[in-house]
This record gives sequence, C-alpha cells and structure tokens, in this order.
Amino acid sequence: MSKIYLSYNNQTENLELPILPKKIEVKEKGNNKSHTLQNIGEISVINKVKASIIKIDSIFPLHYGPYVTSKILKDPVEYINTIKRWRDSNKPIRLVITDTAFPLTMACTIENLSYKEAAGAVGDIEYSIELKEYRWHKVNKVVTASKQAREVTFKTSRPIEKETPKNYIVKKGDTLYAICKRQLGNGNKYKDIARKNDIKNPNLIYPGQVLKL
Repeated sequence: MSKIYLSYNNQTENLELPILPKKIEVKEKGNNKSHTLQNIGEISVINKVKASIIKIDSIFPLHYGPYVTSKILKDPVEYINTIKRWRDSNKPIRLVITDTAFPLTMACTIENLSYKEAAGAVGDIEYSIELKEYRWHKVNKVVTASKQAREVTFKTSRPIEKETPKNYIVKKGDTLYAICKRQLGNGNKYKDIARKNDIKNPNLIYPGQVLKL
C-alpha cells in the first residue's frame, strides 16, 4: 500500500498523511532560453528544468474509518499546526512517497497551505498543500575592498535540514526545571527533556550527567 510522509529536521519529526489523496499533481516546467543570432536565426539554450511543484489535496479526519491508511491518527488541528510550524521555520522539509509507479523522496519548501472544515463531517479538515522542490546550493562570494583593506572571501556551505543537538552537563544543585528555564527559556519543558533522555523520575538527576536538550 502506498504511503506519503512529511518529515522535518532530518526526520526527527514525522507526519504520515492519514488519507491518501485521489491524485498527486507534479508540475515540471522547462527553463530553456531562446536567442536570435545574426545570420543563424533563433537558437535555444538548454537549461536545467525549474524546481518541481507538487500539490496534494486530501483530508485530516477526526475519527478512524476504512479510508484511513495510517496506524497513528492525530487530531486534525495538530496536523495543520505542525505543518504551519515547519513552514514558518524557514527550513526545508522532506516529502517521501512509497510503493507507487513513481516513488519519490524530495527536499521541499512549503509554498501554500489552505484548509477548511469538511462539509457534512464535523471535525474533519480538508486541506491543500503545495510543495516546491528545494535544491541544495553553495555560493562563493568575493568582495574586494579599498587598497588599505584585504580581500575578503565569504563562503556559505550547503544548508542542512538537521539542527545541531545541544547538550548540557548537570552541575551540583541543578534541577530539570531550572536547566530548562536557563537553557531553553521555559522551565515547563522539563517533562519533554526527561522523556528525551529516558529519565523516569525528573527529580532524580546527578552531577556530571549529560542531557540532550
């Protein structure tokens, strides 16, 4: 059976679309240029095709039904809020489509998202999401200043989907609440950090313990 997944931050967060869309539209547009040369006429210069556009229309259901293909079903609003948060992070996500005639894995940006409550099905949310292929790139920029200044070279390397993990070494007198408040700006995240580090009792931490934040 086909599956469609969206993931973020190098698959540390994942969403499986609970209902497969009736169709997935993929648009690929050429980017060739035409020029007119004297004594030759019009010529065409072949360029790489423009970034693909993928459009998905489906439903986030409130309840299970025979049309639901995912094992885990979240609240429809949670799906929408997660996609909006990923979009607003200014980082690419990844689209994965399996077991089809055209299996696909592609880094994408979220270009458009629209949604509404489905007619006649209270709680269900109909949505449309438009994704655009994201291509990794590297840019080298050289800036030459005045005679008194040296030549400065700026390099930007390939952006990555994954954020660098942040660790903290527990000190004497620390509590999970205090650590989360200092390091993350919200002490109430101590339960999340406890789960992340397999700490059964958040009140029991010890000096020298390394915590993943």
